[in-house]
Amino acid sequence: MIRRFLRWAGRAAGLLTGAYLFAIAFRGSHVLVRPQVRPFLPDAEGAPATPADLGLAYESVRFTTDDGVTLSGWLVPAARETRTAVIVLHGFSGHRLPELAAFVPWLQERHHVLQFDFRGHGESGPGSVTLGAHERRDVAAAVRFLESRGLGPLALFGISMGGATAIVSAPDLPVAAVVADAPFAELHHPIANRMREIGYPLARVGARLVVAGASLRTRSHLPDPISVVARIAPRALLLIAPQADQLISWHQSERLFAAAGEPKELFLVPDAGHAEAYAMAPEAYRSRVLAFLERHLG
Repeated sequence: MIRRFLRWAGRAAGLLTGAYLFAIAFRGSHVLVRPQVRPFLPDAEGAPATPADLGLAYESVRFTTDDGVTLSGWLVPAARETRTAVIVLHGFSGHRLPELAAFVPWLQERHHVLQFDFRGHGESGPGSVTLGAHERRDVAAAVRFLESRGLGPLALFGISMGGATAIVSAPDLPVAAVVADAPFAELHHPIANRMREIGYPLARVGARLVVAGASLRTRSHLPDPISVVARIAPRALLLIAPQADQLISWHQSERLFAAAGEPKELFLVPDAGHAEAYAMAPEAYRSRVLAFLERHLG
């Protein structure tokens, strides 16, 4: 009798666990590929809404990916005579405005700067979010746009999802350097951390199922940067790792650094949370990034 009860209880527990994981995969994959994106507005009162609010000249630009998505952005000319350019890539469910305020003013002192919104974000056309799989087409379109303007050498500079997308895009593009701030090495890692933060059990298994479900929804393979980072070489790679990041552990950058070829650099920023490395250490951050770009873009 007891054995029969235990067998029944085991089967019931298995069914409940399976149903829970199925629900997690179904709901989580939908949220991942169709997130609630932030409206294209400044995050804080008084924050810039265009480069003009920072006293910078700019051109509003639009260009189209090879699968027909129209992307919107700004091209900010360099303050000095140069042909070098940096493409700035924003994070998941965001848009280009936060990076405008933080990075563009000091990047454009030495390089032309192109900002744009990924598909499904900001002012760009609609599209599923695939954290690199489709966004690689967006980055490729941005590179083609700058080449059509006669600009180059080029660098990719991404934050969080933008950093991961820069890594998976670079091996197939004519870029000279990549700066990746708080990138993930494996996509399931930040998803699992977010699930733990919310309180979901079996986060590690659930996160992998969310990624698998998102791949099915979008009919694409969602890439892990760790699988391609070695192919960036001989292009230069700078990894920036906020060491108090609770979403994407700084050890993810360590793993990427170990797998990457030369030339490569790893910049650790103590006490910085996710995407807060610049806010925590602005002078060291600017100095490190500009020196890296000067070496590899000229």
